[in-house]
Amino acid sequence: MDTIRILMLLSLFLQTILAFFGDRRKYATGFWLRFVVWLAYMSADWVATFSLGFLACSQANSANPNLIPGFWAPILLLHLGGPETITAYSLADNELWRRHLLELVIQAGVAFYVLFKLWSKNTVIFVAIPIFVSGIIKYGERIWAFTFPSLEDFGEEDISSGSSRAYEVRNVREARRLFRAFKMLSTNTLVFDCDQTETYEWVSRKHAEETFQLIEIELGFLYDRLYSKVTEISWPRVILHSITCLSSISALIFFSIMTTSKNVYSKHDTMISYLLLVGAVLLDCHSFTVLLLSDWAVIWKRKRWSRSMGQHLLTSAPSNKPVKELRKQYFAWELNSHRRVEVSNALKELIFKQVMGKRSGHDPHTSGFNVLELLAERGVELLRRKGCFDELGWSVAGVEFTQSLLIWHVATLLCYIADLRNIGFSKERNCVMSSRSLSNYMLYLLVYRPAMLATELPGTRYAETTSHLGRLLSRKTKERMEGNCTLDEVDALSVQEVDAFFYELLRSPPTMLQTIEEEDKGEKSALLDGCRLAMSLQSLGTGNGWSNGKKWEMISEVWVEMLVYAATRCGWKEHADALAGGGELLTHVRLLMAHLGLSKQCLPEVASKQLADQSV
Repeated sequence: MDTIRILMLLSLFLQTILAFFGDRRKYATGFWLRFVVWLAYMSADWVATFSLGFLACSQANSANPNLIPGFWAPILLLHLGGPETITAYSLADNELWRRHLLELVIQAGVAFYVLFKLWSKNTVIFVAIPIFVSGIIKYGERIWAFTFPSLEDFGEEDISSGSSRAYEVRNVREARRLFRAFKMLSTNTLVFDCDQTETYEWVSRKHAEETFQLIEIELGFLYDRLYSKVTEISWPRVILHSITCLSSISALIFFSIMTTSKNVYSKHDTMISYLLLVGAVLLDCHSFTVLLLSDWAVIWKRKRWSRSMGQHLLTSAPSNKPVKELRKQYFAWELNSHRRVEVSNALKELIFKQVMGKRSGHDPHTSGFNVLELLAERGVELLRRKGCFDELGWSVAGVEFTQSLLIWHVATLLCYIADLRNIGFSKERNCVMSSRSLSNYMLYLLVYRPAMLATELPGTRYAETTSHLGRLLSRKTKERMEGNCTLDEVDALSVQEVDAFFYELLRSPPTMLQTIEEEDKGEKSALLDGCRLAMSLQSLGTGNGWSNGKKWEMISEVWVEMLVYAATRCGWKEHADALAGGGELLTHVRLLMAHLGLSKQCLPEVASKQLADQSV
């Protein structure tokens, strides 16, 4: 019987972890926190189910006066209902609601069987029945939450303001209006349910920071709908939560009265029972508090996503060994730590300004408006407006997106290294910092979240580029490196060696470019083209008379174009998956564009006709 006692305490411990840490995935990117939540999520149902079956078997020996308390079974049913802060770990879990419904029927039947065996012990029944009712409510609520992401309508409930912070109230109300403007027909299809002129008017009148705050709140609503039970505030939900809280409290009171008058259980079982009942009361109170303090109810300052973006340099070369299927499914990142930087206000301003510029010059209700052409842009029109398409256009036109991304990453890094030697160069300038952070962020997506870039074999070009660089830096051991250069060998490269290599390139471009070309071996490496692009960018100051600041402004704008292009190519399922990993800047940009009418789903008449014409 010691086994069941341990399992009961373990089940309560797992529920506590999920209750207090389940919703932190919304903004946490740390591996260990997410691993603990994943482990608790995967173990909680199994432990509760196994314990329930164990208890059912133990009730066969009803003559034992020291029988383990039968009301532990309904407590396990309560645990199977899960906490308020997490219902699904990934989107795939939401598709299993029918299986959970069947499990509810089976587990409720087992718990009822245990109660039936205890029917003669009238005192215990007064403890068990309230917990049983609470367990049915919580498990049913969990199944209801599982079915929501597959429904066509995201809901019509209103937000009730309960805070004096007028600014926050206004933001949440406006974000709620935006949130109600779209429907998710499936996990990868999102369409809009109102005229995009209306949402465009809402967003276009705001500043960049305020707009990103609205989108942050809006995506917080989406996260709650997909991954937690906090999906709406309504009187039925408040009543149900009140019933569960009162049921747990009444069960605790009845058990206290029972043990005071006559206690048939052992001292250890009595202590464990008190711990389980008190734990149930506290978890119910916590769930009620989470519901009432959510963005759906009242407004208060909180962190709704990580507000940071991953950074990865071609020269960082972390280990990129194949990830096992389990880690691929539940962890979209490598175990290697990667650096993260804050998404600055300056970067938000740059993105907002550029996206607004892309949209404001076009009227979606005119026949000349082609949303697909706008979404396909990734720098061509920008370079034409800057008057440098002839020199640089080859790097964005007619080049596969992943290759273009790597070319510009190499060029941005090389330009940065070159300009560091110039007196008066400020690496803290907004355009320089935005260029560097976006360059590293896009490479981070390519390496750690390739599904979000929706490109074919995204890792191939990156692997061959790093291998190419590895051969160049290991010429003394060329015999060992010939053939297929493994990424493990590239891992040994240091940033100092790479910087030294690029400094040598800057001192003698023709010689080094020839050396790089000799080591290319006809692969899909972007290193040579990246170096050539860097030389062209550096020559803008001499041949075209550009200032260094103008050059970096253009580089930053090209990276925003690539960010926007990638955001529209990423499916909504991948964006939704990213919400459970701390959130991605790419998702915020995608929703910003959608609200401004820059989305295939935004213009049902025009976009549908264009899509139909393209498919012919």
